[in-house]
Amino acid sequence: MRPRITVVGGANLDIVGIPTGRFALRDSNPGHVRRSPGGVARNIAENLARLGAEVRLVTSFGEDDVTEWLMAECEAAGIDTSYSVRAYGVPGSRYLAVLDGAGDLAAAVNDMRALEALTPDALDPAAFADVDAVVLDTNVHGSTVARVAELAGTAPLLLDPVSTAKAKLAQPILGRLAVLKANLREAEELSGAAGADGAAARLLEAGIRHVVITMGPAGVLCASSDETFRMPAPAAEVVNVTGAGDAFTAGAAWGLASGMSFRDIAEWASALSAITLECERTVCETITADAVRARMEASR
Repeated sequence: MRPRITVVGGANLDIVGIPTGRFALRDSNPGHVRRSPGGVARNIAENLARLGAEVRLVTSFGEDDVTEWLMAECEAAGIDTSYSVRAYGVPGSRYLAVLDGAGDLAAAVNDMRALEALTPDALDPAAFADVDAVVLDTNVHGSTVARVAELAGTAPLLLDPVSTAKAKLAQPILGRLAVLKANLREAEELSGAAGADGAAARLLEAGIRHVVITMGPAGVLCASSDETFRMPAPAAEVVNVTGAGDAFTAGAAWGLASGMSFRDIAEWASALSAITLECERTVCETITADAVRARMEASR
């Protein structure tokens, strides 16, 4: 049976500049520029749809040609956007990034004004009916974060805090979370503790059932009240890191909705992230559940 998952948060156009050689700051770098659908929640939703989930995306679209293209791309990927809203008179959200020569982020600017229309009152309770999991990013209002936690009801709730600046919006609902997936800086910001182990312990004390802290080349720390374990960073020929974190969150959501064990969730998410690291596109077009299983087997 296909897991049913509702994803709430940002959707935007990604514009990414990829240098062909060593990146030079404050200079024009030869390379190429590509555009693709993006946004944390939208990326998670597309990954889940490609895995085979039934996905509802709850976001706020703007009003311009970019928005029409973005909505069409969501539909083509198998994402249900019928519960999303429109921010009329506002351009569609955009994310502009420049990568360094190693495929890591050198600089970025985001324009997410359209998301201001995704208020608590704009949320349709029907979007959260009969789902196996709810995923939330903190690109939305703090009041909307709280309302999503209410509407999720008994469905397990997974949260991606997006950035250190926006992580604090998750503070009031930490005790409601089945899974928090955060990078080290976000986890430290949310917990007030230094280091992955200290942050994980403090976040578990706040009531989160499963804490997953990604640390780039240092791997992943996974902690619950029953067990704590580390996983090495997946072996991958890195091309673009932009969507890897979103892929990990999607993998965790798939595992949570499918009833996997905590260790299996972590392995599945790590394999999905590895596949994404090797793609120029924010969401890799070759992703399938079979491809993730094959990657897991190859890494064992």
